[in-house]
Amino acid sequence: MTTRAAKSATAEEIAAIEDLMSDLEKRLRRLSGGTRREVSGASGEISDFVSEALDRIAARVRESADEATQVGSDAFKKLTDVEHHPLLMLAVAAALGFLAGLANRR
Repeated sequence: MTTRAAKSATAEEIAAIEDLMSDLEKRLRRLSGGTRREVSGASGEISDFVSEALDRIAARVRESADEATQVGSDAFKKLTDVEHHPLLMLAVAAALGFLAGLANRR
């Protein structure tokens, strides 16, 4: 896999996470709107709570996505450096083969 392909896959995963976040935000806003109609006195508090929760969730997901992108990029760079570490690549390939064998047993 090339660096471009890895970045593309990571970008696709981040886009999928952002789509899920957007869907969650829409659903929570609809829930907030429905709750507001049903409970007139507490609607402002619920709306504030939902907004704060959405902000916290979005911040956590963005931080996690950034960290995952960085870790994945660093790991990919290390693994693609076959010329300098051929034994490491052989060990990684053996480990992946072993794990695949264990997965096929189950």
